[in-house]
Amino acid sequence: MKNFLLLSWVSVGLLITVPASFAAESDVDRLLDLLVAKKVLTQEDATTFRAELAIKKQEEKQPASVPDWVQNVKLKGDVRVRYEWDKNKGLQDNQRARIRARLGVEGKINNKLKAGIGISTGQTKDPRSRDITLGNSSSANTPGSGKDVILDYAYGQYTPSNWLNLFAGKFRNNLWQPHDVIWDNDMTPEGLGISLTHKLNSKVDLFMNNLFFILKNDSRTDKQPFLQALQPGFDWSVDKNTNLKGAFTYYIFHSIKGAQKFSDSKSGTAPYAASGNSLVGGMYKYNYNSVQSALELSFREPFHGLLPYASIFGDYIYNVSNVKTGAGGFDIGLKFGAEKVSDWKQWQAKLIYSKLGRDSWLDILTDNNRYGGDTNSKSLEAIFEFGLGKNTSLVLDYYDSQSLSKRKGTGYAPEQMLQADWNLKF
Repeated sequence: MKNFLLLSWVSVGLLITVPASFAAESDVDRLLDLLVAKKVLTQEDATTFRAELAIKKQEEKQPASVPDWVQNVKLKGDVRVRYEWDKNKGLQDNQRARIRARLGVEGKINNKLKAGIGISTGQTKDPRSRDITLGNSSSANTPGSGKDVILDYAYGQYTPSNWLNLFAGKFRNNLWQPHDVIWDNDMTPEGLGISLTHKLNSKVDLFMNNLFFILKNDSRTDKQPFLQALQPGFDWSVDKNTNLKGAFTYYIFHSIKGAQKFSDSKSGTAPYAASGNSLVGGMYKYNYNSVQSALELSFREPFHGLLPYASIFGDYIYNVSNVKTGAGGFDIGLKFGAEKVSDWKQWQAKLIYSKLGRDSWLDILTDNNRYGGDTNSKSLEAIFEFGLGKNTSLVLDYYDSQSLSKRKGTGYAPEQMLQADWNLKF
């Protein structure tokens, strides 16, 4: 009886202390087997204890739970450091160092709602550029002065189903474009966006993008310019290595003809106005209702695996608003190398030729690096990107552009530009 009581007290002490100290499993098993053999514990009690001990150990190994708001928020951003040289339409040679920094936060509110906010370097007067020139400041004429930060986007997104997305506010352009000739990549529309998708079969996905872009809100005039866009398209996996994506876009501009020309970082006067849209007394001469067709044919491991990826892309745009001349424009390009450069030694090359008639498209929306962003121009662009490591790369981008007008002189001269970028993303 004495031995039995002693064994009982020892077993109780060990059972109490084991969960805290987590003695070796073999020691615990031997003790439980001994207690069962001595009939201090039943086999069922020993099995229950082993299960509870295993759960306790697993809980101790798991990290502390992360708050819901941290799990529902995503932070992203990038920094670009640029050296830029250009001969600006025959005026002079320019060299400058520039930076672009962007920071975005996306928060999931519930299973159907999320919101996004992004800030960036840049200037409020130029919607097509987030670059800041080092040595310049809008607020002070002092070396090393602070740089401007602007609101890049702020939107709400509603996803009632996996085939429908609704955007409201200021957001990234939801229209698909194979390249940035027609729409500058930095442009963030303001208004409403709708994106619909439908899986037709195992190889074909259909989509429909819609955009309502408030171009100007001016209470001093009855003209309130805005843009509506309707873009049906498809994404077709022809086979495991071939893909074809295309879209047709119809643009309807309201209250543009006769409206005051939109301003940007340029003065809007000669020499720059020489290659932009047609004006009468500083007012737009035409409307810009346009149709656009775009295609991209891509290949994985073409030429028997000689390249990891290659694609041919292009689009055509035409202003249907009774424009007499210069109503059409197009671009065609070739891309090869890595589909996306995101790590060391990956590389990609592009070659794009573009031509835009004077009134083929509203010149406040085009890529601002091509001939100062003007229409009535043609351009050849060559890009080479090389991965320096994970999420960092070097990009060389060269433009050779000229006016479509045969006139000579300031504002019509050819323009060359070279940009060398160091990109860092997180």
